[in-house]
Amino acid sequence: MDDWDDDFAPAPAVGGAADPLVATEYARLEQKYTDAGYREGITDGKLATLQEGFDASFAASVPAARRLGALRGRVNALLAAASESGARTASGRGVRRSASPGPAAPEQAADEVVAALRALAATLASVRRDDVLPPDAERIAHERDEHGEDVLDVSDARDMEGLEAAMGGLGGQASRLGGLREDALLDALEAEVAALAAKVV
Repeated sequence: MDDWDDDFAPAPAVGGAADPLVATEYARLEQKYTDAGYREGITDGKLATLQEGFDASFAASVPAARRLGALRGRVNALLAAASESGARTASGRGVRRSASPGPAAPEQAADEVVAALRALAATLASVRRDDVLPPDAERIAHERDEHGEDVLDVSDARDMEGLEAAMGGLGGQASRLGGLREDALLDALEAEVAALAAKVV
């Protein structure tokens, strides 16, 4: 009789709490929504952190970049004006004569000003972001914590800047900056531009 009873035993409730398929499906959905929530939380956290970092970096870099860009534009405008006025020096207009002792020919004074402006334009072209921006102490500390002392800043852009700096040092441009950085460098370059601007009419 036992066999007869087993054949007619009630079937397990399908879809009920005791159904193993329901428990498996519930666990799968729970994991799916947990993972989705975790990913959304990470994305929101990254966006908030990235925005804060962008805002801080933008506020620190824009004034220095604007000053450097204005200096480059001013030197190029002065160079164009001095080069154009070189043709007018014979008539006594164009480049002002210096107050130094000994008469200098106007053409020679114009050539000296143009040469000085070209050298200054080359110096301004060699100024890099690391020269005018403060070092990112937080990034440096993070890289040291994560990678140790040996690995700092290994991006391709930084490698290229390092190579450019080394090559610029061969041409004497690096020594012209005199080790100045940030605002001190920009102040010195602005003073040099102002001195040359006084010699160009």
